[in-house]
Amino acid sequence: MKKITLYSFLMLLMFFSCKQEPEKQAQPRTIGQLTISNEHPKPSDHLDLTYNNDKDVEAFYYYMVGTKKYPVDIDFSKTDGQQKAAIKIPDSAIALAFIIKVDDKIDDNNKKGYLLPLYTNDDVQISGSNSAISYFALRNGGNYNIVGDENATLSTIKTELEAHPELKENWEVPYLELLFKNNKEEGKKLIEDYAAAIGKKTEVSEKEYASVMQFYRMLKNKIKEDSVKQIALAKFPKGTTANFELIDQFQKEGDLTKKVAIFKTYAESNPKLGNLGNYMASALARTYYQQKDMDNFDKYLSKVDEKSNRASVLNNLAWSMAESGENLDQAEKMSKTSLELITSLQQNLDDKPEFYTKNQYDKNLKSSYNMYADTYAFILFKQGKVKEAIAYQEKAHDPKARDLAANERYIDYLIADNQTEAVKEKAENFIKLGYANNKIKEAYKTAYLQQNPSATDAEENIVAFEKEAYAAQVAEVKSTMMDEEAPLFTLKDMKGNDVSLASLKGKIVILDFWATWCGPCIASFPGMQEVVTKYKNDDKVTLLFVDTFERGPNREKMVEDFIKENKYTFEVLYDKEIEGSNSFEVAGKYNIEGIPTKVIIGTDGRMKFISVGYSGSNEKLIKEMDIMINILKS
Repeated sequence: MKKITLYSFLMLLMFFSCKQEPEKQAQPRTIGQLTISNEHPKPSDHLDLTYNNDKDVEAFYYYMVGTKKYPVDIDFSKTDGQQKAAIKIPDSAIALAFIIKVDDKIDDNNKKGYLLPLYTNDDVQISGSNSAISYFALRNGGNYNIVGDENATLSTIKTELEAHPELKENWEVPYLELLFKNNKEEGKKLIEDYAAAIGKKTEVSEKEYASVMQFYRMLKNKIKEDSVKQIALAKFPKGTTANFELIDQFQKEGDLTKKVAIFKTYAESNPKLGNLGNYMASALARTYYQQKDMDNFDKYLSKVDEKSNRASVLNNLAWSMAESGENLDQAEKMSKTSLELITSLQQNLDDKPEFYTKNQYDKNLKSSYNMYADTYAFILFKQGKVKEAIAYQEKAHDPKARDLAANERYIDYLIADNQTEAVKEKAENFIKLGYANNKIKEAYKTAYLQQNPSATDAEENIVAFEKEAYAAQVAEVKSTMMDEEAPLFTLKDMKGNDVSLASLKGKIVILDFWATWCGPCIASFPGMQEVVTKYKNDDKVTLLFVDTFERGPNREKMVEDFIKENKYTFEVLYDKEIEGSNSFEVAGKYNIEGIPTKVIIGTDGRMKFISVGYSGSNEKLIKEMDIMINILKS
């Protein structure tokens, strides 16, 4: 009996051994220069990443959950000429987008990016992942040189909604928004069907009411929008709609006592103030400071529960006092507190906003610290504490010396401390980097001659330094050169005439996207006027100032008055607002995310350069425009 039992057991063991299949091994997947250890990655998987580049790499990835995205750092390390890293995919993710910078330049993988769907345990692509990828490319791709396609995104979402009705909660509203933008008639019908369906529900969420309000806003039906808003306010008196209503009232209200009452109502419903509450508390604090009511200033500043916001208020006020030379002791106290607040945040990077990675948050805090240290140094200098001012200016100083005004202050402090050698060295460096003005050049000359009284080559040295700077700037600008199709457009100018980009082919065209409310745009305009004046008789160069992100019934008059009052000779074009959306036609075509942005188009009608923002130096701006124009002429 025992022999039979043993025999049976051995036979069973052999049977199962024969039937056991070898474990399926994951196959890698390569996209561009990135190789991922599993071609079908799943939520909660560990992935090994290999990036085929031995240069300095900075990277992170977004994981997508429905229409939302969350960033996470990737810590690459160099091994055998490649970059290696490992990540763990969050359980809630449905798709990934890898963002990789090489030598501070985005690797866009030929404008396709590094976008990856995730899979189920059965190696079936997760429903909604295609929509997430396409929507990311469309909405956020412009930030990373990834080209999104509106029609493709619309089709993708539609296909997935039809195959997986359970995706409606996340994707129905984005689908209807895109549909209305591309097909007003069909979009309007489906939007009205959506609103009617919501109206028949016994339980409606505040999010659904907000979507209906948004749709009626798109349809420009103010009566229905306000009607839905009143229902939402009644059902959710402490909800998001009520909060936005309070912030709207706060901004419109001119009476300080009433503004305080509005803030109190908000704060009672929102123990953690969030962005809206912190904005109101900060505004009240600033107002009381202007009225010299320090008790109420301290009271409302203390209510700002975001340390970074509180530090910003203190720094801005301290800087204003330093510039005017008033209340310097108070300014010093405020400025020092702003630095202490930032330092306390730097000690706990885990407590970061969800839209930052840890590395991004750390960089942001360092940037804030440097800015506030610059303020503190300025105040100390005004107080006569020169050595302390130099110590904090060194903490604030950018190694690339891109802030010309800060460079000048640094030189002033060194001169005041009689540090002749340091003045010469720092000024020489600033000139070589291309971030020096005439005052810094004179400081170099003076310091050089103090050390070399009989020298006659001070001016020659400066010329040589400037040539070095110019060569470096040309090389830097050339490294950013691109060659992409420039979307065609036709817009009205201030005289009502049509101006088309197609008619300007054969010329170098500079498009300057701006708005009257944009401070950096306005700050850059004296420099841009010099560029306009310099090239006004050059029939190979045209500058067009595209007014965008500007709304209101008196938009044209407001723009024309601004141009006239400042005596600018700009050729201004009005970007068209896309009906039923917050977007503008030409800004959308060029993926303009912020202003000022300048797009430089070559004689072949293709985009060659994009310059975003304003450095604060008109001299640098003019030189940059000259370099780009000269490169395209050569």
